Amino acid sequence: MMYQINPEKILYTQLGDEGVVYNLEKNEYLTLNETYFKILQGVEQGLTLDELVVALLAEYDVSEEQCHSEVEAALQEMEGMGYIYASPGQVS
Repeated sequence: MMYQINPEKILYTQLGDEGVVYNLEKNEYLTLNETYFKILQGVEQGLTLDELVVALLAEYDVSEEQCHSEVEAALQEMEGMGYIYASPGQVS
């Protein structure tokens, strides 16, 4: 499945190894850890869930199963907050 960033809801930028998200509706900032920021960058680059997992496995010492589970959970959390949304017509 592919996701897209919701530009009507957030702006984001890198700050050191982490990221900062500005929620336009709530007028508040949220700091993202390095992994969440890399996931958000991958979403912006149009990576699928599986491609995000492959990219993160190259950087972190974690099992593929755990990585897939945690990336999927992060995507669901960001989607629940309205920061990203599933691309229409995309199937995993």
